Amino acid sequence: MSMDLPNARQFHIHPSMVGNEAVSVPLGPLYRQMMSVLRLSKGDAVRFFDGLGTVIDGTIAHISKDAVLVRIENRAAQTHSSHLTLAIAILKNDRMRFVLEKATELGVKEIIPLLTERVVKRPPQVPPRWNIIVKEAAEQSGRAWLPAIAPVQTLEHVLERPERRLLMSTRAVTALENPDRNEAIVIIGPEGGFTEQELAAAEAHGASLLSLGPYQFRADTAAIVALARLGT
Repeated sequence: MSMDLPNARQFHIHPSMVGNEAVSVPLGPLYRQMMSVLRLSKGDAVRFFDGLGTVIDGTIAHISKDAVLVRIENRAAQTHSSHLTLAIAILKNDRMRFVLEKATELGVKEIIPLLTERVVKRPPQVPPRWNIIVKEAAEQSGRAWLPAIAPVQTLEHVLERPERRLLMSTRAVTALENPDRNEAIVIIGPEGGFTEQELAAAEAHGASLLSLGPYQFRADTAAIVALARLGT
């Protein structure tokens, strides 16, 4: 990246806003954030991410009542280096927000909301605000890639996926290590943990049951500890 910019001047945009020589931000939430909240002016430097690996540095060239035009000064592509997907039982309110934020900052490529037997909050689909949380966390951390938020699904569905499945459990005796960077899904249960039936199903599907150590973490803490140890 060619410029050192504060987090407030880093924005995620849809690829359709990007042209050959300029980025056009139409009237809408991002326009109002740039003009009314941040009060940016002509000549101010900004940075855009399209969520698909493209990073654009530019300078505001024109402001009208309908759009902001940013002249592109540098365009770069970042490869998505993460090999980890996080599958986490849906948590309540702020704890789910925390996981979404931190998993995004750590650079996971996908987040799967899980319905397990002991999950209390059971939305039928991903709440729209979760995508906003992920977008804002990516802007704050300068991530060029947005993690995909998968549809709400069951543990059984995740256990059938082909990647290595690493399920964190206080019942496990094998410690979590970072042996390689092959594709893997880190599976975290709800506050009440997985049931015996769920643990048995995981083993039957060939998942690895792993321990984070002698202490029992809350689910949101366990997710971040596991991701950090594995290295996203």
